[in-house]
Amino acid sequence: MKRTFNYTGRRRIERDSVLITVHEDNGRWGFYAGLRLADYRFPHNAEIWLEAHRQNLWMQFPWGTISNIVPCPNRFLDDFDVPDGLLFRVRVVQPQGTEHHKLLGEADGIPFIKLGEALDKRRPLLVPCPDNLGELLWKLNFKTDPDPPELSINKDALPTWKDLARSPYFISLVYPEVLRQLLTKILDSDWTEEDEDDSWRADWMNFAKSLGASWPPPKKDDDEQVETWVDETVALFAQKHKFKSTLDKVIGDNS
Repeated sequence: MKRTFNYTGRRRIERDSVLITVHEDNGRWGFYAGLRLADYRFPHNAEIWLEAHRQNLWMQFPWGTISNIVPCPNRFLDDFDVPDGLLFRVRVVQPQGTEHHKLLGEADGIPFIKLGEALDKRRPLLVPCPDNLGELLWKLNFKTDPDPPELSINKDALPTWKDLARSPYFISLVYPEVLRQLLTKILDSDWTEEDEDDSWRADWMNFAKSLGASWPPPKKDDDEQVETWVDETVALFAQKHKFKSTLDKVIGDNS
């Protein structure tokens, strides 16, 4: 059963307090969550819910209470064909009573590790994931905050959607345009350098800064300056990864 929550007065749970591990079991994907919530001083009987989500699909799992964590017995992610692009959120809510399901705390945009992989707390900037796109090969989907954008790849692409996403043709031709769309979207918002450190906007602006982009970026009301700044930043991205040289070599080797 999918629950809806009252968001008034929620507290942020740090992502370091949550570890999601995904594993495969006879062709089915499942997960486990390690939670450290004692320091947040939630009511001992507050309910814990976990959610897995990607695009317009999501699954919800009850996880006991603060004083009695009980993982959901059925933790299979059967609504998702593959785990690629999945993100998780943890929600702590009021127990039964007049304010049942009032949201007390939340951690969102949590990536997972696969069982047996090295633990890496870094959050990926963008994870390709399969989608029904008809004759489109890819699409950048902007989600409702705080969920980060998603790069959808046509699930029917040959030989596979993963092969397409990893090909030098796709990377060289698509990723500069993806960066252009992302930076334009961010600068058209109310982003500032005081933006939350763990927001997806801050992640991408820090990435632009690491490329050597001029700083600070222009304000959104200066369209010409914004366009110039985005163009220059995308050019730095292409220069760093040598997209043209890489593609030239691939074409030359295949000719």
